[in-house]
Amino acid sequence: MRISRVGSLGGLLLLAQGCSGPALQPWHTEKLTEEFTAEKADEVATFDDYLALENRLFAQLDEEVYARVETGPDYQLVRYSSGSAADPRNDDPDWNRSFELTTPGPVGGVLLLHGMSDSPYSLRALAQALHDKGYQVLGLRLPGHGTAPSGIRHVTMDDMTAAVRVGMRHLAAGVGNKPVHMVGYSTGAPLALGFALDAIEGIATPVPASVVLISPAIRIHPVAGLARFKNGLAALPGLGGLAWTQVQPEFDPYKYNSFTTRAGDVVHRLTRSVDGRVAARAGSNPDDVLPPVLVLKSTVDDTVTTEAVVDNLLMRLAPHRHELPHQGLLGI
Repeated sequence: MRISRVGSLGGLLLLAQGCSGPALQPWHTEKLTEEFTAEKADEVATFDDYLALENRLFAQLDEEVYARVETGPDYQLVRYSSGSAADPRNDDPDWNRSFELTTPGPVGGVLLLHGMSDSPYSLRALAQALHDKGYQVLGLRLPGHGTAPSGIRHVTMDDMTAAVRVGMRHLAAGVGNKPVHMVGYSTGAPLALGFALDAIEGIATPVPASVVLISPAIRIHPVAGLARFKNGLAALPGLGGLAWTQVQPEFDPYKYNSFTTRAGDVVHRLTRSVDGRVAARAGSNPDDVLPPVLVLKSTVDDTVTTEAVVDNLLMRLAPHRHELPHQGLLGI
């Protein structure tokens, strides 16, 4: 098939949409080098190491972003304006950071994984409820999150996977022979499933006792596969805007309003990877694909369909060990 010059030009014009838009601010442009990456996994092997690096990261955020943003009444809804109503540093604790709730003689451990562009804030209420039941709970700040939207301009699937392993090792050491569970919200869900598969295959430890998925990113639209190509074009002169799918004012203290093309690519690659691995394991080990899985979602969720959860995940798992409660199906 022959592609006309007009068609090619039209395609380029479509790709160029998004190259213009709101001016990028320091929170869009500054790359914070103190962020955890997979390459740092050897030197940041423990959760204490992770927290120490996180402290340096937030100090760098103060110096390279907050210090460059104006203050005063006109900036009361700007997240990165020091002392504004949207400045998360006003709160104690700052829920953008990793947190741990410990208890003497825990009944088990729970790792909480938030979604893409979110922060540990999104699961804080669940963390407290689990802690009240006697669990040691770790709310992990995933790499690229809780700081500035520029973080999800550079984060990779490997970075997040390596961070999850740090968190699970820490919980396993803290609770001894007690079970360790995983809760994944949105993009945190395939991260939890990926870790569970790694653990079953002997690549990581420990094997989670169960996996709870909340509004899980199980399958996303195939067009998301173009994100990798679009992100590559963003490196070309004049096409830097392609690095962003949306640039919005940042007024939410605990979630980015702006979103990057790289983030879309990471979610696409992560969901595709987990989908393929679950399918392969279902074919070779149908009775032991995953630890017990509980899925919680609403029928009004327009991001992930119930059909995706059932067809791409639950139908591939052995019966009687996994559940999508009827309350979720009813949207209750």
